[in-house]
Amino acid sequence: MAGHKTHLAAGVATAALLAGTTSIAGGIPHTEQPLLLACGMAAGLAPDLDSDTSKPLAMLKSVVAIAVGGAVVADSLARGLSAPEIAARSGLALGLVALGFVIFTALTVHRGIMHSVPFVALWALLTMQATRSFGSYLSLAAGLVALAAGLSHLLLDELWAVDFKAGLVPRLKPTFGTALKFWSSSVFVTAACYAGLVAMVWLHFHRP
Repeated sequence: MAGHKTHLAAGVATAALLAGTTSIAGGIPHTEQPLLLACGMAAGLAPDLDSDTSKPLAMLKSVVAIAVGGAVVADSLARGLSAPEIAARSGLALGLVALGFVIFTALTVHRGIMHSVPFVALWALLTMQATRSFGSYLSLAAGLVALAAGLSHLLLDELWAVDFKAGLVPRLKPTFGTALKFWSSSVFVTAACYAGLVAMVWLHFHRP
């Protein structure tokens, strides 16, 4: 399996290549290209969120905790609440975040549906929705960057699952075929992923 740094580098490289292409074509200004790099980096790491000990999951936990905690404190200050009340609200919010991640890790399994083509496509559509306010052209570019970066993660995992005996004879590791796939071992999870994919396609192309 390719490591965290390899996936990060591949995601950034993919995003940089596509961002440079759009710049040459004259469609996206230089000032907006860092957003494409961020989309590529996130998509390149996203499949590993299904690993309980992965760095992407640890990073996500920290980001969500800081964002939720900061939002609760800001809202509490705006309401003029006392310090004990702010502490209680913040503690409750962070507790719910922790519970949410406990449930998430219990429901996910490494090399499950998150290591699949439909999940990468779903992530790309979510990226398009998240960047919709920047304009349709940038949103499309962000979605394509996310799709390419996510697929690069799956492809790298498959390449790392091929070993060469004596440097010449290819040998497939047990993990071969567990990344670049179109379903997981769970019918329910697979159906849910495809349902989300269909819903996002409908939302993107039918919302005014």
